[in-house]
Amino acid sequence: MVDDTDATVPVAGIPAAATRDNAIDDQEYDAVASRPHEEWDACYRAEMPRLIRYLIKCFGDSGMRDAADAAQSAFTELFANWRTVRSPKAWLRTVAFRQMLRQHASPEYPLDMLRQEPTAVPASVRLELREETQAVLGQLRQLPLAQRQVLALVYDQFSYGEIAQITGTSEDAVRKNAERARRKMKELLGIT
Repeated sequence: MVDDTDATVPVAGIPAAATRDNAIDDQEYDAVASRPHEEWDACYRAEMPRLIRYLIKCFGDSGMRDAADAAQSAFTELFANWRTVRSPKAWLRTVAFRQMLRQHASPEYPLDMLRQEPTAVPASVRLELREETQAVLGQLRQLPLAQRQVLALVYDQFSYGEIAQITGTSEDAVRKNAERARRKMKELLGIT
C-alpha cells in the first residue's frame, strides 16, 4: 500500500507547483526532478574530455590517469554542488587544476618539480596523441606553469576575465602571461 503522507514535504530544487500534493502525475513530477541530473550528465559528456586535455596541457609531465583522476574528482564535487555552481566549465577547471596540484604535492613529487623542465610524456599518452600534438605539447611543457595554464584556457576559449577568475589573478596578469606564452611558443616552434 502506498502512503501519501509525504506528499506535502518540500523537495529541494523542485518548484512547489511540481510537488505531488498539487495533483500532477508521477511522470511530470519525475521529469521535473530529473532535469538537474540530465543537465549534469550533458555537462559531463561534453566537458570530461576537454577537462582532461586541459590538465594534460597544464601538467604535461603527468600521465593520462592522473589527469582523468583529477577530472573525475572535480566532477564528483560538481555533482554535489550542481545547484550552486553558476559556471560549471570554469568551476571544473579551477577545481581540477587544484586537485592536480594536490596530487603532485606528495613527497615523491614536490611542487618545485612543476617549475623544472618536465620529463618525457609517458608512452600511454604518446600513443593517444598525434605527432603534431606531441610536438606542441613538448614545447608547451617548456613554459612556466602559470603560462601553460593561461594558454590552455585561452585555447579552450575562455575570456581573459574568466581566466582571471579561474586562476585567481588579475586580467592584466592573464594578458601578460598569455602574451609571454604566445611569444615563447612562436620562438620554440620557429614561427615568425
